[in-house]
Amino acid sequence: MQLDAMTLSALAAEISGLISGARVDDVIAPTPHSIALRTYGGGKTSWLLISAHPSLARIHLLRAKPRKLSGDASAWVMLLRKHLEGARLVELHQPRHERIVSLAFTRAPDRAAWVWLTCELMGKMSNLILHDSEGVILGALHTVPAGAGHSRVIVPHAPYVAPPPQTRLLHGEVAPRLDPAQASGAQMATAAYETEGTAAQNPKRGPTTVADLLLLALAGWSRPLGREAAARALGNPAEPVATTRDWDGVARETRALAEMAARSEWEPTLISRATQPDIPVDGTVFLPRQFGAGFVLRPASSVNELVATVMHAAEWEAEIEDVRRPLRQALRSHLQRSERKAIALAAELRALDGAATFREEADLLMAFASEVPAHVAQVTLENPFAVDGAPETATLTLDPRFDAIENANRRYARYHKLQRAAKLIPPQIAANEITRAQVEQLLTDLALAETRGEIEAARAGIEAAGYLRNRQERRRERIVKKKPGKQPKAKAMPGGTPLRRQSADGFTLLVGKNSLQNEAVTFDMATGNDLWLHARGVPGAHVIVKSGGRPVPERTLREAAALAAWYSQGRGNSAVAVDATEQRYVRHLKGGGPGMVTYERERTISAEPADPWAEG
Repeated sequence: MQLDAMTLSALAAEISGLISGARVDDVIAPTPHSIALRTYGGGKTSWLLISAHPSLARIHLLRAKPRKLSGDASAWVMLLRKHLEGARLVELHQPRHERIVSLAFTRAPDRAAWVWLTCELMGKMSNLILHDSEGVILGALHTVPAGAGHSRVIVPHAPYVAPPPQTRLLHGEVAPRLDPAQASGAQMATAAYETEGTAAQNPKRGPTTVADLLLLALAGWSRPLGREAAARALGNPAEPVATTRDWDGVARETRALAEMAARSEWEPTLISRATQPDIPVDGTVFLPRQFGAGFVLRPASSVNELVATVMHAAEWEAEIEDVRRPLRQALRSHLQRSERKAIALAAELRALDGAATFREEADLLMAFASEVPAHVAQVTLENPFAVDGAPETATLTLDPRFDAIENANRRYARYHKLQRAAKLIPPQIAANEITRAQVEQLLTDLALAETRGEIEAARAGIEAAGYLRNRQERRRERIVKKKPGKQPKAKAMPGGTPLRRQSADGFTLLVGKNSLQNEAVTFDMATGNDLWLHARGVPGAHVIVKSGGRPVPERTLREAAALAAWYSQGRGNSAVAVDATEQRYVRHLKGGGPGMVTYERERTISAEPADPWAEG
């Protein structure tokens, strides 16, 4: 979904009608690219989220407080709190056909005291700028200093200058873009003629479809809007420019879409794939005709609900992914190294099969040393050691630089080397398998981490395992001197606090969501009579049922198994095998890292992964 000028117009109208006059009570930054204002008006609290994300820039209302990646307030957030907290939203303005919306706040009736938050929601150029009523910039999410080819300066104390007008190329010169509400077929045909030759010569330099052309020719338009106009006028949302002749029809449908926006006749619609009808993949503020039989359309309750449903979770996942990515890359490099080592060790192990042959050939050369001519490359000897139908002669390849005794000694040396390797390689294979299992568990910890805190807890486990040594060397720990008469504060758990849930039968369930938490719940927080669960054969969480030796009802067992399945590598499956045993039968894996265990006397049950937060 793209936030074009039409969608922004629909959002601005709804937001103005719902929270105009509301008081700002708090300002937070859910992600590095966004802010959220808690407003109170009309007897209810609402959260207004504004994001300048490069690909998910938007503004919309949320039903509940958004999650935060970091608990620390930046200087930008502190500036917003200084000027906005306690102020009321008094005006919301969107320039026509622009992806810009300005919100005015004030604590006094005097218009000169107004403070404006201008939200430029323009893809990679998105920014949030705070300025006073005279246009003097107070601060911005992204500052732009003078020089370096910047067309605008965005720094404190500089005058705010609006983005340049939207332009297009016409007859080789820069011209304003067309107004969608007044565009004619002749204008579109001219635009097509201007770009058709360029597109034919090099598709990367010019529009190849009608949707691409409208994106470049119309003010405030987007590619989805262009596809919709093409679908309505030509029956094909991807109609090529070169084969289009009905430009009057394209212009008519374009004007119809623009008139719908002018009349605020919104029909917010969620679009899902037919294979997954409950998961929205796109959305429009009108009833679209560009989607075929493979999609399911259903109405959204409001435009704000539409945008929040389609885009809000996407930004959260994108920001979380940015934090996860370097950690995952470090772990994958270790996993690939472990896999290469496993292949090399397996090859060395296969080479041990030839050890007995070297010993037999050496014995044969020693027995017939006097009969082997000097400096020959090959010799055939009678084999008195042949058994079970083996050949009675043996043809040996020799190094002609040495005599028979020396060739025999070289074979003895290789035999003894392989014998020593036979003792060293199996432990190396076992240790490498433990390393690989540990890395896979840490990768699962990282994949299951859903907040910044959980990712930091996963990072702690990765550091504890020694896979981020460089980062540890760069970091200097602050030395805090203990003051006399004061007790040192208790250290926080390095892996974070395990998830704690209450079962329907009143039993406490503990869930370790990473390796360090697994270690804690299993060996620090559980007793021998408590029930322990883990997804069978895949990395995942340790789940403890605090039973204290009491019989665990089947319903609680199923709840705990569903948690173990959800917090495991098998989360995407419809059913996961989960092992359950008493904690007393769980032991540390020799040579393994935190949370790596072996167990016995288990019972295996099949569980369907269940999100523990789905109820709330």
